[in-house]
Order: sequence, then C-alpha cells, then structure tokens
Amino acid sequence: MNKLDPRDAGFRNIKNLMNRMEANRKTDSGFIISVEDMDVPAWQRQVVWSEDEMGLLAYSIIKGFPIGMIILWNKTNGIRVPIDGRQRLTAIREFYRGNIAIPSLPIIEDSYKNKKYKLNANDEKKGYSKLSIVDKDAFDDYELKCIEYGGIEEKTAMKIFVMLQGGKSLTKTEVRAALGGKLCDFITLLTTDKKSIDDENEEIVDDPKTPFFKALTENIANRRKSHRNIADILIHEFFYPNQDKHWSSLENMYQEKAEVVSEGDKKKFKTILNSFLRDVTIVVNKKKILMPQLRTAYFILTVYKVWYELKQNYDMPKGFLFSKIISEFEVLRLTNSKIVPFVNFTSALGNAGYAQNRINERHQILMTHILKKFPSTKFKKRDKKRTFSIEQKIAIWELADKKCQAVGCNEEFPNFKDADADHIIMWNKNGETTIENGRLLCKKHNRGRKE
Repeated sequence: MNKLDPRDAGFRNIKNLMNRMEANRKTDSGFIISVEDMDVPAWQRQVVWSEDEMGLLAYSIIKGFPIGMIILWNKTNGIRVPIDGRQRLTAIREFYRGNIAIPSLPIIEDSYKNKKYKLNANDEKKGYSKLSIVDKDAFDDYELKCIEYGGIEEKTAMKIFVMLQGGKSLTKTEVRAALGGKLCDFITLLTTDKKSIDDENEEIVDDPKTPFFKALTENIANRRKSHRNIADILIHEFFYPNQDKHWSSLENMYQEKAEVVSEGDKKKFKTILNSFLRDVTIVVNKKKILMPQLRTAYFILTVYKVWYELKQNYDMPKGFLFSKIISEFEVLRLTNSKIVPFVNFTSALGNAGYAQNRINERHQILMTHILKKFPSTKFKKRDKKRTFSIEQKIAIWELADKKCQAVGCNEEFPNFKDADADHIIMWNKNGETTIENGRLLCKKHNRGRKE
C-alpha cells in the first residue's frame, strides 16, 4: 500500500468515536483520538466554533444530516489527531460530555431546543433538559465517514491539510444568499447590478445597485460576495443593534426576517444608507468618491455605528465634518500603531471582529476620539442625558490624566470605571453634559459635593 493511501479509521459510529476520545491516556495511548492542544500540530487551527455552532452540529447528527468526512493522522506515538475535522470532533465531544446544548434558534424544532446529551450540575435550573432515549441512540449510532493516514511525516500531514483548505466550498455569505426570502431578495437588490428592459423604447438599460454599494465598488475587490456580506452586517445592525455579527447571527436574521421584512423597513434602511453615504463621501480632483479608508466590513460597521449614534443623540458643533475626523483617526492609527488606544482598535478589528465585545471596544475608542476632539458636543435631549455617556467619561478620564481633579487630591484611577465624571457647572443649574463641562472626581469628592 502506498504510504499516502488513507485507510479506514476502524470505527463506525459516534459511540465508538467517544470510546476513543475518552480513553485513558496512560493505558490506551495507541487507541486514543485527541483534539487537545498538546497533541494536535501547531499548523492545525484553534477551536473557533461558538457554543451555538457546536450545538447545531449535534442537532444535524441527531436528525441524520451529513456532516462531512473526518480525516485523521496516526502520529508515531499512536495518538490520532485531526488533519481535517477538529471543530467537528470538539463539538461532538463537548455535546457528549454535557457541556453544550442544542441552541434555542428559529431553525431548531421546539422539542429540541436547549436539549443536552447529559445534564450537569444546575443544568435544570438553567432551563436545560435531557434528550430522549431515542434521540440519544440516534446520536450514538450516527455513522461517521472517517479515514486516517499512518506512517507519514508531519510535513506530509501538513501538506494534506493545506491542500484541503484550498477547496472551493460555499462561503457563509453564499450560504445566506441561497436561503431565499424577502430579506434575501432585498439584499440582492441592494448589492447587485442588474439589467432591465425599458418597455417604451424596448431596449436594455442600466439599473444600478444602491448608491452606497455602487460607490463601494472602487474600494473593495471580490465585489459580489464582499458587498453582500457588508450589506448583511449593516442591515443586521439596523434590525438588531449592538449584537454580535457572527455568521450564525446573520443566518438567524435571514430566517426570522424571511417573510416579515416590510416595505417601510426597506425604505428606512435605504434612507439611512444614503444619508451615511453623503457623510462618508469626499471630493478628490473635483470628483465625489467614497472615503478610501472604508475597505473592510468591520471597519465600515464601526464607522457606521459611530455615525448613527452621533446623528441620533448629539448636536455636533459647527465645523464638524465626519469624513475629515475619520480620515484623521485613520492617519493617527496607522502612524501610532503600537500606542494605546490605536493598538487596541486594530486588535479588535482583526481578532474575532464580529464579536459583540470587540464591536463595542472599537465603538468606544472611535467615539471617545471624536468627543475629545469636540468637547463642547451636546446631547440633543438634555433632560434625558444627565449622566455622561461611557465615551464621554473615558474622554474626561483621559484628559484628566486618570487622576481626581479635586484640589489637593490627585488620586489615580487605572480603570475609568472606578472614578466619577462630574458636571463642573451642576446639571440642575443648567450645566451641560459635555466633556467641556466635565471633570474627573474620586467618589469621596463627588458624592460629598454640596455645590
């Protein structure tokens, strides 16, 4: 047999798989299948699936859906590790151990939501329940397609891994585009150039995509999929503000809004998008173009979120030009790439940029930068904004050099949350909630203030 010829992995179902994954390392080292960091090679990607994604795989298994082939490498120490399938194997193990539940998502049948293979301490109090015996058997008996390579060096195993990653499977964006429904059709219209027939003149005329995505064409390659992905993210923010933008969240939106997105929703979103376009358009050589900095999905999302909050909540002072302040921020970020907060902003763009905490981190950094630049910026509705926003408080904290500004105090605060942002002219005496009218105080000096 040629050493590159794979062989059957020697087991048929998940029950057999789990016997190998849960085997005793001391007595069964030549039998075990492992997904642990200490066993898998460095070139194998880390576990990145969310709990929902893991639960969805378990649901697929119980329902008998195909989950693809798993490919193992039998190392010289006898331990099998995945060349392809680490995410799936980890999900199967975590579900089997009772650490993961089938998620409560719209695409899941109600009878399967929050079900676990086994219950751990306090699971019932958290709303979880155990799978039926029939469904547990379906999980255990699910037939896996699994092969393994033995007698090969690590560089050969790595070559197999690299070649596998070169496949042309559907991207998450393409999967969403195939789901159909009213929202899917609307996003197609937003992002796609199409031809239509002018009935009166009987000729084909251009019917260009939405102006924002037409302008975006100059900035972003791989235009069809990239534009659609950006549209998915922005309209998800429209319907579900301040939530994560993971692919599973975007697919849930497609499911939930498939038949209920209204003409009013569509009109409002297009109006907002057109307004956003006006404020991120610049003039170069007498030609209007989209800001060249808008090149990636999550940077565009952050700029959009900041723009929308400013529009909704703040009265910006004279001389404020949104496109100019974003351009200045980007120059500072690129020229001060190793300095806080710019290093944190860049990290939050590249490391799980879809996650809610990363989105919030970028938002706070950019909003704080803008409000520091324009410290007299006021809220539109004074009676609803006695309390400083988080971004205002961070700006006041930074401008105060992280120290209490009460005379003779100078207490330091490594974390802005441990200090108070206080009105210099008191709010009940018509003092504005602005950075200009704010100061940093320790709790003692703020809470004990009499005037």
